[in-house]
Amino acid sequence: MEELFFLDEKKLEDAPALRALFYGEGVFESFRWKGSPPVFLSMHLERMRKGASFLGIPFPPESRVRLRIEHAVGASPGGDLHVKACLLAQGDTVYHSQPRAASLLVSVRPRAQSPDALSLWVCSERRAPQNSLFSHKTLNYLGNIVAKRGAVERGFGEALFLDTDGRVAETSCHNVFWARGKRLFTPSSECPVLPGVTREIVLRSAGRLGYEPVCGKFPLEELLSSDYAFLTNAVAGIVYVSGVGGDAMPSVSRSYEVMRESLLSEFGW
Repeated sequence: MEELFFLDEKKLEDAPALRALFYGEGVFESFRWKGSPPVFLSMHLERMRKGASFLGIPFPPESRVRLRIEHAVGASPGGDLHVKACLLAQGDTVYHSQPRAASLLVSVRPRAQSPDALSLWVCSERRAPQNSLFSHKTLNYLGNIVAKRGAVERGFGEALFLDTDGRVAETSCHNVFWARGKRLFTPSSECPVLPGVTREIVLRSAGRLGYEPVCGKFPLEELLSSDYAFLTNAVAGIVYVSGVGGDAMPSVSRSYEVMRESLLSEFGW
């Protein structure tokens, strides 16, 4: 017989995206839409395409994805928006089956005000550097959710992941940077991190701002002894790190403010 699906005793006649629901099989991108498409939208869509390819999910033409995002935004009241585009895998529910198709789910909501600074809780769970899933923005997000909840429950603003060797990775939804003198450090893409679009823009812009970008594998002590540290993502932009694990970080410096203002201008914010 055919597989049947029931939701609260009601039989579902059409449930095409169950692979995304059952297994978190899908990829997504989130970004700020401030009256117009983000300057680096093409980079978001390219990362989504690469993630879909990694999972074997058919990816529609970029022009179609753009049109569906623009349609969703156009149907909203407008303003300063938080847009999330999710590519949902379709296919049978045998867990190892290949996806046969995909659908695009777009959510649009008013963007929440980003905090000026966040304190970091060092998550007790360590990430394995060999896990290639971390380099893709998949819908399987429970590890990040549990870590973020743990941070908030302990009075912190964000959770900081380390790898199994105690080296800095990322937070639950940000990349991490820190400065020492005129050198700007961030974990390399060989670490268990998602290489963010905003991270890439910061690295590209570092030289213009007078910094030498340094990507590598760094112990937590490198971050703790820095002149200042900050977090990046495509919704919040750039957020200062006020403390790590209960220890205060240096107060906001003028050099950080200049960097932040320049980068936000480049984003069109």
